[in-house]
Amino acid sequence: MRQALAIFILIGMISFGDVSAHAQSPQNLREWWAGGEIGEGQLSLSSDQIHRDRTPTFALGFFGGHRLSDQARIGLEVNGWLLQASNLNDPTVGEGVSNVLGVIDVFPARKMPLFIRGGGGLAMYQNNRPGETGGTGWSWAGGAGYEIRISEKLALAPMVGYAYGRFDDVRNPVTIETGRQYSVIEFKIAAIWHFGKKAEM
Repeated sequence: MRQALAIFILIGMISFGDVSAHAQSPQNLREWWAGGEIGEGQLSLSSDQIHRDRTPTFALGFFGGHRLSDQARIGLEVNGWLLQASNLNDPTVGEGVSNVLGVIDVFPARKMPLFIRGGGGLAMYQNNRPGETGGTGWSWAGGAGYEIRISEKLALAPMVGYAYGRFDDVRNPVTIETGRQYSVIEFKIAAIWHFGKKAEM
């Protein structure tokens, strides 16, 4: 799935290149932005005692915030990667990683809708299986995207990203697990809605 999504993103950027270059000049400089993203990640969970190979996961996120200038915007992002779906009829299943991050997008070129995203915040690990333990910790993320304008306010953005985080240790009479951490490489497509009055930059 990762290869198919990467090919889709590449074809989309090539196909819409001429259209987006015309439509995106100048950028959409409205005061507020919000959206959602969906895609696929390659997630690795490990600790000092346990090492796992990267696992394909479903990636989902939501974000929004305020534009600071024609080259920067800030916001909040909530995202996650699902390893095992929860089941209301079986409370012993379900595993995933999620983040709550403060993020900043920087547009290196004023007339190009390419942005670089960075952020940091809270990481959460959920594991409902018997004998397993969830946890919380800190995380950081980085990535890049390219906005392809669909209408005056709506844009699609293929994105690539990397995230890393650590969770607190598990210490009980049965198991001791230390140095718990995760890392994920992800490929996503985001829909971004620009709204509010046009900012005066």
